[in-house]
Amino acid sequence: MTEEVAETTVLIVGGGPAGLTASLLLSRHGVDSLLIDKRTAGSPLPRARGVHSRAMEILRVCGVEPDLRAVELPITPGAEWRTDLTGAPLREDVPSAGRTTVSPCEGLSVSQDVFESVLRDHARGHPAGQLRTGARLESFRIVDGAVRATVTSVDTGRTTQVRARWMIAADGARSGVRQQLGIDMNGPDDLGRQTMIAFRADLSAWTGARPRGIYFLTATGAALIWTHADDRWVISRPGPVADLSAGAVREVLGLPDLTLDVLAGGPWTAAAQSAARYAHGPVFLAGDAAHRFPPAGATGVSAAMHDVHNLAWKLAAVVHGHAGEALLDTYAAEREPVGRCNAEETGAAWSRLFSGDGAPFSGRSLAQLDMGYQYRSPVVAGDGGPDADPPGADYRQSAAPGCRAPHLWLADGTSTVDLFDRTFTLLTAGPGGAWRDAAAQCPAVPVASHVLTEPGWPDLYGIAPDGAVLVRPDGHVAWRSRSTSTTAGTELKTALATCTGG
Repeated sequence: MTEEVAETTVLIVGGGPAGLTASLLLSRHGVDSLLIDKRTAGSPLPRARGVHSRAMEILRVCGVEPDLRAVELPITPGAEWRTDLTGAPLREDVPSAGRTTVSPCEGLSVSQDVFESVLRDHARGHPAGQLRTGARLESFRIVDGAVRATVTSVDTGRTTQVRARWMIAADGARSGVRQQLGIDMNGPDDLGRQTMIAFRADLSAWTGARPRGIYFLTATGAALIWTHADDRWVISRPGPVADLSAGAVREVLGLPDLTLDVLAGGPWTAAAQSAARYAHGPVFLAGDAAHRFPPAGATGVSAAMHDVHNLAWKLAAVVHGHAGEALLDTYAAEREPVGRCNAEETGAAWSRLFSGDGAPFSGRSLAQLDMGYQYRSPVVAGDGGPDADPPGADYRQSAAPGCRAPHLWLADGTSTVDLFDRTFTLLTAGPGGAWRDAAAQCPAVPVASHVLTEPGWPDLYGIAPDGAVLVRPDGHVAWRSRSTSTTAGTELKTALATCTGG
């Protein structure tokens, strides 16, 4: 049998949220990729159910958000503690109001299998991104700074030799790629063993039409989560539980006569870990291959998407000749500290959830973890300002270099977030003409220039009306000048060289 040979710029291993988002973003940046996924069908367990606002902003810009809103679950945000499902609430933890003032997007509640299905359809809509299911990575090696991989069809056993310039390992918590590279995971790998049971039952008499995001049932220490609109739920109970029967579910819920069907079940272990390094030559770890978070706050899917949002534009900049290979080193420099922080914060929140000891997120809020992190690397032109991500406070928007560029509603009904997509973006107000002229004279790196007329924009972004802010394609501030300059051309050219690793 003759082996197939395939060539691609980026080989993506894994078809979960990280891999599918990587495929979609690379296609939008004009970079071809091949995604392989050993699965041929979705998991019978929902795995995750939360997507936060920052990830939804990424999908908004990509045009995916409307299709996801069409399938989201109408939950009531927050957590509720009861003895069992029949009991009165003992305690509630409700998110603070006003979240939409910092983002054009609400978070999304949808089971991961449904989420992946929508992402997969969009990724397949781009000819630059090939997707192959039932394709397993057998082995790979790094040759002359590129990747040579052997991929096998699960159904036929036919092998394909794939030559790729880079590889994104999005192959999950047990990442075979990470293990072959000898990259350790740092942090606790056992925060408690749990048993999950997925079942179908009508619980609306006890939860109402808009159930809480999560119920903690204190008599058994179990957590109850609504996962699908067709009355599918999941119970996660501490410890190895041998009984996965309908009777076990009824016991946890306190409903001995409930009619239900058990769909699947099995053990899992919570962990709070981050990889010792996120890159090895032409191979980049993303998603659960790079970090494992307990489900407190449902941050895993969103963080996976943040990873590849950071990486995709950098790969594209190198491919299109707008940056040198050194730019790719900043993926690990920027994402590793975020991964470590998220592991620490979610690990602590997980412990507090089950102990009932205060608010789960008392170090950094969920909004901080989702949007507040500040990148520091050689391609962020810092301006000497203070740390924009201090612990112990809720998220406040900041345009300090390295931070997510703040959301502001514009006169046409769009958001500043909608401006950040495929190129660097220069933001100015009317008096910032010198900066706009300078941007027009920087042909080496494409820059989209936007004049903002909203009166509150300069204050929100921390500049004078004649200042300027340069935003990366991933929506993070690369550089800002608080006021105009007689050497605007030189300053902007220097900033672009810095921010592309030149």
